[in-house]
Amino acid sequence: MAEIVINQNHVSPKELRRLVARMLPEGHPSLSRAARALGMSPRTLQRRLAEAGLCYSALLNEARFERACRLLEIPGERLCDIAAALGYADAGSFTRAFERWAGMSPLRYRKRFYR
Repeated sequence: MAEIVINQNHVSPKELRRLVARMLPEGHPSLSRAARALGMSPRTLQRRLAEAGLCYSALLNEARFERACRLLEIPGERLCDIAAALGYADAGSFTRAFERWAGMSPLRYRKRFYR
């Protein structure tokens, strides 16, 4: 996977996803917030991502999906709490997004671990 050059440093998409994942509990990690955390303008981050063949929304969705899967594996974790931790306004929005990502509902995904 291509690396993204940031302030003369090379940052992998995986590292950028980790940054975005750390920002999730604080609310929606916008491109502007991520750029600020990296010390650059939003346009520069967009350009660097495009040069690497990536887009911010895809990285954000990957980070959300990875975190959602981990949270769904925790017994008793409520969907509304998971939705909030991922920056969604409600459990319905999270459920629709998860179904797009995984091809199944969050509850069906969770049942795979607790039969």
